[in-house]
Amino acid sequence: MSDTPQSDTRQSATPQNASAAYRDEAPALATAGSAPEPPLPYDPFPIPPYRALEGDGWRCWRMPGGIAGAGYFTDWRAVDHPAFGLMRGAGESWMTLTPMEIESQWPHLQAASGHVLIGGLGLALMAYAVAAKPEVAAVTVVERDPAVIRLARRFAAMDDWPDAGKVRVVEADLRRRRADAPVDFLYVDIWRGYRAEPKIADMQAILKNISAPRAGYWGQEVDAVDWWVAQGKPAESFDADAFRAFCAATGLPLIGLEEPRYPALCRRAAANPNIPDQAMAEAIRAADALSP
Repeated sequence: MSDTPQSDTRQSATPQNASAAYRDEAPALATAGSAPEPPLPYDPFPIPPYRALEGDGWRCWRMPGGIAGAGYFTDWRAVDHPAFGLMRGAGESWMTLTPMEIESQWPHLQAASGHVLIGGLGLALMAYAVAAKPEVAAVTVVERDPAVIRLARRFAAMDDWPDAGKVRVVEADLRRRRADAPVDFLYVDIWRGYRAEPKIADMQAILKNISAPRAGYWGQEVDAVDWWVAQGKPAESFDADAFRAFCAATGLPLIGLEEPRYPALCRRAAANPNIPDQAMAEAIRAADALSP
């Protein structure tokens, strides 16, 4: 294994840095007939002091400087923070610290409070950011791959976090895990892509074992609008009532509407040309299944 420190400077990705792209985004991202929204309505996203490492079949690598990345709610923009990626095996990208990754988790970070249970450790980005919130009392991370846990403790310097005392990592499969303490907010990010994975079914199964009054999952904005369109409704009509209907139909107690502009953000994510549509997502998933 290599253990080469990169930077100990603790940085944040901020909505202010994303706001220019959000205001000036391409028409393809905008809801038909609507004007560009104000800057992203979320607080800065703290980022751990990463270092490049590899071992146990995983690699955390630093991406080159001066790159740009597609956002989740925004169009392409410059990456203005140290960007890292998590890769499995010979080159299977699992997670990257890009605008897409950060923006897709912003609503969930904003909603986190009390005892937060996070499904999936990944780059430990969400665990670090959630633990930094004063209104969060404890963070339990459930990760099924022991190699990811071992490596993350080193590449994200987990033991040195200012709020490390709040964080507990449990090696288990979240789909079969029962909570050993009351959970105030459940956030799940255990999938590789959008649209083609059974996220709703997974969330329903997880919530049968982990009773949480509030929950969120990675990519729920896209799923919500896709569900609305599948009911024969136009995407541009997706609003707060439509999101409530999605929650009622799926039985999921999802966060999001704490932010009044959340339905507009959902529409933008679902229309984002940088996120594969259903057919493309299924083709990607099929190709992954054939990979050795």
